Amino acid sequence: MSEFNNSSEYSSEEYGSFIPSEPPNYYELDSWAVHPLKKNKELNSFINGNEKLNINVFFIHPTLFWDNKNTSWNSDIYDPKMRYFVNSSSVKYQASAWASVGDLFVPHYRQAHIRVFRESFWLNGGEQAYELAYTDVKKAFEIFLEKYNDNKPIIIAGHSQGAGHAKKILQEFFDGKPLQKKLVAAYLIGTKITEKDFINLKLMNTKDETGGFVTWNTYRLMSERKTKKASLTVNQDWIKGALCSNPIRWDTNKTSNYEDHKGFLYFNKKIYPNTVKIEHIDNKVYIKLPKMGIFKKILVSTVKDYHKADISLFWEDIRINSINRAKVFLNK
Repeated sequence: MSEFNNSSEYSSEEYGSFIPSEPPNYYELDSWAVHPLKKNKELNSFINGNEKLNINVFFIHPTLFWDNKNTSWNSDIYDPKMRYFVNSSSVKYQASAWASVGDLFVPHYRQAHIRVFRESFWLNGGEQAYELAYTDVKKAFEIFLEKYNDNKPIIIAGHSQGAGHAKKILQEFFDGKPLQKKLVAAYLIGTKITEKDFINLKLMNTKDETGGFVTWNTYRLMSERKTKKASLTVNQDWIKGALCSNPIRWDTNKTSNYEDHKGFLYFNKKIYPNTVKIEHIDNKVYIKLPKMGIFKKILVSTVKDYHKADISLFWEDIRINSINRAKVFLNK
């Protein structure tokens, strides 16, 4: 397990002595970061009611539990600071890409601490912590199906740890199962997906395709010297063999042009179109520094690791694509 390549040092405790926080109760709105029956101020400016279709989106947020002094293996979903962080980061800049296509569901879950992705921790409690996190996500999805979905078509989406859990949801509930007929699309972003992960679900290679998945990891194109020095969240050796989509053109092209790009969601909540160009795709997406105004470009130029921007770099592309796929699905 070598996904995590950060050089930080982490404190830990024996997994056997770790007592997890109280589990979520997904019958209650309090256990959902985003739910159609619950107001979320971070999404207000992103939702276009005129575009909303009769589908549901189940989004699983990434690892946001990374305090290197916190020895807990899993987060506490009742911690106000963590709740705020989920909403002000992942909901605001990631899940918002799907907020217009249909009703959005984002569960709070006891995510595994980021250190579990380092092999030494994975082998000494990390795997159990990751499985506990998935137990919450699975329960959230089961209750989503039971109480909230109302037999609607579904989009599954997730980033990083969330995408890993989304992969397991697809394996357990969709791949070769009756529910596969309800799958509009899955967006498995910032994790490693290979041809061996699914039997019936396939990588989608056109912008109109439905019933399959797309997946990618984004890297800044740099010199070999700079790449070796950079501290990257996703180890480039670990990602070898991964499938990879084109998150701008949504086809088999290995590049894209600036004019193809629909929009990068920046920190100021403004969307900047024609700023990202895909230079090359192998098992990952390579882009250069986004083409923006000089001040914003200076800020962005300091960032070497694009993992956290896997969604925001292509935010408007994802939003438009999800609406397009949903329309195709509903018109079948």
